[in-house]
Amino acid sequence: MSAVNIHGPVKNRAAAGLLLCALMLILGCVKTERGDEIVYQCAANTAEVAALEADIPAFAAQSGITIRLNPFSGDEKLLAMIAAGQEPDIFYASASLRDRLAAEGHLLDLRTVGEGDPFVARLYEAALQDGRAIDGGWYSCGNWAFTCGVYYNRRLFDEARIPYPDTSWTWDDMQRAARVLTRDKNGDGKTDQHGIYIGTHFVETLERMNHAPIGRDEMLLSISPEAREVYGKYLALLDAGLMLDPRRVQAMGMQPPQMLENGTVAMLVEGLPNPSMYAALRVPWGVAPLPRFAGKAPLYFRSRSGGLCISARTKNPARTWAALKWIIGTASAYQPNPVLRDVDFTGGWEARYPTLRGSGFREVWERSLVNDGGDSRYFARLSSWTMNPIMERFQPLLDRLWARDIGIDAVLAEIPSINTAVEADLARILRETALKPAFRRALEERMHELAPRKSSDHSTAP
Repeated sequence: MSAVNIHGPVKNRAAAGLLLCALMLILGCVKTERGDEIVYQCAANTAEVAALEADIPAFAAQSGITIRLNPFSGDEKLLAMIAAGQEPDIFYASASLRDRLAAEGHLLDLRTVGEGDPFVARLYEAALQDGRAIDGGWYSCGNWAFTCGVYYNRRLFDEARIPYPDTSWTWDDMQRAARVLTRDKNGDGKTDQHGIYIGTHFVETLERMNHAPIGRDEMLLSISPEAREVYGKYLALLDAGLMLDPRRVQAMGMQPPQMLENGTVAMLVEGLPNPSMYAALRVPWGVAPLPRFAGKAPLYFRSRSGGLCISARTKNPARTWAALKWIIGTASAYQPNPVLRDVDFTGGWEARYPTLRGSGFREVWERSLVNDGGDSRYFARLSSWTMNPIMERFQPLLDRLWARDIGIDAVLAEIPSINTAVEADLARILRETALKPAFRRALEERMHELAPRKSSDHSTAP
C-alpha cells in the first residue's frame, strides 16, 4: 500500500482507484462465493429477474442445482469481477469481449461439456458457429436473436390515404411514403410530423441491405462503396427534412414508442421482437421489413452476436452446463427462444402478445430467417483486439457526419491513419499480453496478412 501515493501523479491516482475497486470486490461488495450454487449474471431487468426467480425453485427441485441471480449490466464490471476472481459462473458476453476472454483463458471451451449432448442439436447452426473463436474452440452459446423492422402508425397512413408498407417495398417506396407523411400540421412553417426516424446505430443494418461486404473479425476498418452509398441515402433523408434529426431525439430523450405513439414520426426502425414497444403502443400499428434497395435482393439484419459463456473457474462444469441449457431452453423469461429450431417462435410470441397477430411480425421474422444478412454491427464485424482502438477514433467522425459538420469524403480520408494507429496498438498487444498460444499464432498470422490486403484495398478511397 505504501507504494501508492494518492496525492501523487495522475497515473498513481488511477492505480489507487483500480486497487480500491479490486479490494471492494474482494472484501464483499460483490459476493459470488464459489459453492454448489450456480451464479448467473442476468440482465438488470425487473420483469426478467422476477420470472427467473419464480422458475428457479422448480428447476432446483428437479435437478438439485441451485441458481443464484446476479443482475447487472456492463462489461467493465464483469472485467473487474474476473480480475478479482469473482466472476459469475454464467454470463453474457458480446462476440468481441468473448474472444478476448477466451484468448486469455477465462472461458470454458463448451466442447468439453456440450459435445454429444442432444441439446446442441436443438440449436440453430448460427447459435453454434457464432460462438467459435479463431483457435477452433466453442466459447459461447447463442441465447437470443433479433432482427429489425419498420414500425409504423396505421392511423397516420390512413389519414394520408396511402397503403401500408409490405414485404415488397423498396427504399424508394419508403421515401415516397415519408414525403407524404411529413407534415406541418399547424402551418407555422415547422415540421410537426416526420415521415420516418432511423437511429444512427441502424445505418449499419442498411449497409448490409445494400450488400456491403461485411465480414466478421476484421482487423482493420474499411468502408465499401455500398456502405458509402448508404451514408449518402441516410443524410439525404435528413437534408430533405423527411427524417427527425437524431440530435433532437437525443436532446429531448425521446423513446421509440413515444415518437410513434404521439405522431412525432409515422415510421421508425427498431428491433424485433421488442416487448417494450408492444407494451407501450396504444395506437394501431404494424411492422414491415426494412425496405430493400432497388435491384438488390433483401438481406435482413440478424443479430446473434455473443451469447452465454461459462467461466473457466466454474466449480462443476457439468452442472453449470445443465443450468445454461435450462436458461436457454426452459426458463419462461426466454421462451419461446429464437435460437431453438424445434419451437414455434412466431406462434408462441403471438400467443404471448396477441397484438402481434396481423401486425406483420410473422412476415418480418420469417423473411429474416430466409434472407439472413447477419449482424452488421461494428462490434461484430471488427476483431476483439482492434474494435476499441478503431471505434474510439472512428465514432467521433461518424457523430460529426450525422450532425452534418463534415462530409463523407472527410470521414473516409481519415481511415488510413486510423488503421495505421490500430496496427501499432495491435503490435503492442501482442508484445504485452499473455494470450493463449493458439490465439497468439492466429493473430500473428492475421497481422502478416494485413500488408497485402491494405495495398489492394481501394474501398477506403474517397
